[in-house]
Amino acid sequence: MSPSVRVVLRFLWFFFTRLLICGVVVGLVALAFFSAMDYMSIQTLVKDGLQVRADVVIKGEDPSLLSKVYSKSFLEQDALLKSTTYQPFDVSSYDYHADIGLALVFPWQKTVTLSVTEVVSDINAELYDEPGNEESTHLTAPYWNNGIYSVTVTRYEDSWRIVSMDLVEMLPKPTPAPAPSATSTPTSTLTPTPQDPEDIIED
Repeated sequence: MSPSVRVVLRFLWFFFTRLLICGVVVGLVALAFFSAMDYMSIQTLVKDGLQVRADVVIKGEDPSLLSKVYSKSFLEQDALLKSTTYQPFDVSSYDYHADIGLALVFPWQKTVTLSVTEVVSDINAELYDEPGNEESTHLTAPYWNNGIYSVTVTRYEDSWRIVSMDLVEMLPKPTPAPAPSATSTPTSTLTPTPQDPEDIIED
């Protein structure tokens, strides 16, 4: 093999190895970018979606937005959304906080499960006037069951939907204990994770 051929082969080897390395680096950067974008979308969806759910339950807000965040199956099975615990109260404000755990989301991934810590506190509410029931005016809004949840979301077209929310651990109630309430504290029931989440999502 002549020296000139060896030089050409070495050049080609150097060129293709560097091209391969650059391709791998670009691929990893693109993967990291799209994974981060998906995670941010899911984080925003879950945080905003859970707060909308709390608004509907506690303040009686319009539930129409829920269908843009949750699957149809979730809305049909969620007992908390059917609760009337806060209906006797005029809730002016409350503090809401949701801590979303980290998750690695690949662009081809259709279902993601995250750990979410939900805390509702400082519910400012007054009991609606009920003639003939003066003792009830001293009652306060019931305590919200704060807890750590396993929240599953699925990719639906170009967005995500919450398909299940399972209680993992109940957080302790604050002390001193809240005053007696007119109704019992609402509880969140576990929603089963669907075998094929895309089948139960409808606009």
